[in-house]
Amino acid sequence: MTTDDSLLAGLADGLRRQVAERGQAEARLADFVFREESAGAGRRAQTLVTTEWRYFISRTLAAAGELGTLDLLQRLSTGNETLQTLARDHPAGLDGELATVDRIGGLAGAGLAGRDLETGRVTLTGLGSAVLSFAREWERRVAEAIPADHRGPR
Repeated sequence: MTTDDSLLAGLADGLRRQVAERGQAEARLADFVFREESAGAGRRAQTLVTTEWRYFISRTLAAAGELGTLDLLQRLSTGNETLQTLARDHPAGLDGELATVDRIGGLAGAGLAGRDLETGRVTLTGLGSAVLSFAREWERRVAEAIPADHRGPR
């Protein structure tokens, strides 16, 4: 498998996994709400089954394209981050704990990051890792096509 194939496979697998998890969560929520309302009427909630992939691809690209996101994903790739350390260190221009919580929530909503509510640990998801790998490869290819004397600082 070529680098291109593995990058695209990682992106596709990560996005499929994110959408499947979102669908499962929605089905559990709908089932719970339906059972609460009908109190044993024996009916099941309707399950969502169609997916408009372009929406999820666009949302992933939009989240990744926000200023500072790639730097934040790079930081999360170390696996040692908590909301407290992120809020303290102000990565990607985040100023304070609420801004950090909001930004991580947005990245989690897009499937790029995960957050453990009990420990406060923030992690990179499979999709986040694939997006970061894609960005690194894109950057590498652009940089190698530019003459060395025009590259700027690294």
